[in-house]
Amino acid sequence: MRRPLVPTLLLLLAALAQGQSPAFSTTEGMQKEAKASVILLERLHISKREMASIDMAEVVRTYCENLDGAKMYFTEAEVEEFVNRYAKTLDLYLQRGNLTPGFEIYASFKHKVQVRTEASLAALDQPIDLTRDEVFPLERRKAKWPATAAEADALWAKRLRLDMLGEVLGEDRTNATARKANGKEAELVVTPEKLKAAAARLKKRYDKIRTYLNYDVAEVEELFINAYSTQYDPHSIFFSQQSLEEFEIAMRNSLVGIGATLADEDGYCTIKDLLPGGPLDLSGQVKPGDKIIAVGQDTEGEMEDIVGMRLNKAIGKIRGKQGTSVRLLVDPAAGGGRKTVVLKRDQIKLVGQMASARAFELGAGQGVVGVIDLPAFYGKNPDGSGSSPTKDVEQLLEKLKAMGAKAIIMDLRKNGGGLLTEAVDLSGLFIPKGSVLQVRDSGGRIQDYRDEDAKVVWDGPLIVLTSKLSASASEIFAGAMHDHRRALVVGDVTTHGKGSVQNILELSRFDRNLKSAVKVTIQKWYAPSGSSIQLKGVGADIVVPSVFSVLPVAESDLNRPLAWDSVAPSLAQPDEGDWLKAKLSDKLIADLAAASARRQAEMPEFVTLGRSIEWTKSRQARQEISLSLATRLQERKDDIIFRDQVRKDLAAFAQKGAKVADVKLDAALEQEKKEGPDYASKSKKISRIRDPLEDDDWPEYDIQLREAVRIAGDWVKTLPATTVATKPAETENKSR
Repeated sequence: MRRPLVPTLLLLLAALAQGQSPAFSTTEGMQKEAKASVILLERLHISKREMASIDMAEVVRTYCENLDGAKMYFTEAEVEEFVNRYAKTLDLYLQRGNLTPGFEIYASFKHKVQVRTEASLAALDQPIDLTRDEVFPLERRKAKWPATAAEADALWAKRLRLDMLGEVLGEDRTNATARKANGKEAELVVTPEKLKAAAARLKKRYDKIRTYLNYDVAEVEELFINAYSTQYDPHSIFFSQQSLEEFEIAMRNSLVGIGATLADEDGYCTIKDLLPGGPLDLSGQVKPGDKIIAVGQDTEGEMEDIVGMRLNKAIGKIRGKQGTSVRLLVDPAAGGGRKTVVLKRDQIKLVGQMASARAFELGAGQGVVGVIDLPAFYGKNPDGSGSSPTKDVEQLLEKLKAMGAKAIIMDLRKNGGGLLTEAVDLSGLFIPKGSVLQVRDSGGRIQDYRDEDAKVVWDGPLIVLTSKLSASASEIFAGAMHDHRRALVVGDVTTHGKGSVQNILELSRFDRNLKSAVKVTIQKWYAPSGSSIQLKGVGADIVVPSVFSVLPVAESDLNRPLAWDSVAPSLAQPDEGDWLKAKLSDKLIADLAAASARRQAEMPEFVTLGRSIEWTKSRQARQEISLSLATRLQERKDDIIFRDQVRKDLAAFAQKGAKVADVKLDAALEQEKKEGPDYASKSKKISRIRDPLEDDDWPEYDIQLREAVRIAGDWVKTLPATTVATKPAETENKSR
């Protein structure tokens, strides 16, 4: 039950608030956004929780963490002062859409940043001792705030040394690369000149902190509202206009811009990669490493300096409507003077994030194993252009069948999800009809999402390759294939474990002038067996671990995840119809698992994989990092030796591996006609998720994938030669 608002109480609290005066105030639009967020969460969230059940003290603490994630600026006493000041009446503020507490806390935070930055800059004028054998605590987000100001000072003194070490070692890493290219190896010698140069670079970075943490009012609003919304679950969040645009870009798999990956380097908007076929790439006037100094709209007029500007704001000025022009003042990394580059913004298809395939030879005349890499369950653009993963995968399946594919591997290891409907449609390519998932809403109503199209594009051996990163829609597909006994699930012990459904609710429904939205968890989904994927994920039939298996990237690693539960099954038993040419019996699964276990125990590449996992695990287990230069140098030397050995091992394995051929979508081939033969591969390399050990020159040999190919080969050997379909079934072809 909501409490009555007492305006005089709110005014009194605001008057008594200590600390810095807020630079922002609640606008009418913000008020509507905050009120709407509260209403939508209360009414639509699957938990059916009212505001009265939310611990407002935790909201305040979460907001402080949103601002001070490393817990370096606030002290524990200051945070608790905020709790005491606001927690008892925060519900009143939120009900009325009054963001004053958030703005006041942010003002205090901003002041703390200013004071701390000035102190750090002054400290850098003095010599920094890098010989003391002390440590800095890692995972600061999980730590407590410093208890006192003196403890905060001591923590910052260590932080200063940590950052100095980073500058010294980072600069040497660059020089070491050059020495290695020249065939020379030399130990790092830290001279007074190098320390002075490192301190100068660090001063520049610290000076920019004031800019980096100088949030605009929309960013503060978003952080504050999300401190409340994430008390429901980690996926229920408020989107500002800019955040909503970024989210929609990710879902559409395309954007309108200049076609570049940008990064903030010491306050400069720096070009990291050029997206093949984008306006910037086609201009031929810039290279990675060049800095964008200023941005101008259209072909004439004043240019706005963006040096020191927060990266998201700089990107916002560079992006714009398709067909419009933008001018960039570029400072080339190679020198030669600044130049103005005029570009016309265009829609850039993120081909590297679309489905792609490769064909692995099983042996002379034995056909191939097709591997389809699906990085996301993307969707079409609002105007209907673009493609869908289902259509793209279907096209790749037909091409692989024409090449003599005997088995298919769906690689979802780095697929974080996307559109639920696409997961259902994709499942339909591999089963004739049947339940794919069940969805339960906040009222307890259950809907069975089914594939009703009898068409089967592939009825042969199917493996779903997963990891701890496989989440949401990828888990829907994996769970459906597992429960139908349609596919063998191979990979990490289990998938990510995200079994909830979110709906994007644009706030224009409350006011047409609002461009923001709220993403609310409105449903939970369940595999056909009735088991929720939430927290537990989809378990592997055959475990072939990856380095991701030891990373804290699962749903269970998030704050306040929803609980696991179950519903009645929608699939009484797996389909045993004659349509399936590659049935999975318990004995077959056991035999394939045993064969894989033998290889994992005997083959040298699994020794390398095991060492890589243990290396990653050891780094994840670290609670602290040394502040001694000598210790850090030895650690880095050991890491370099280890990485080099892994790199050599992978290169040697690649020499003996099966032949592999790329299989590309028609869209990628069309783009390559325009942009060059490396368009698709370059785009994919830019957009992919890297393993923790990977460097830029990492050999392309995937131990986990190669074992999945071997498992597929073992499965194929158990089948009569005539059992693998090479043509789609002649059944009704409904539109997907």
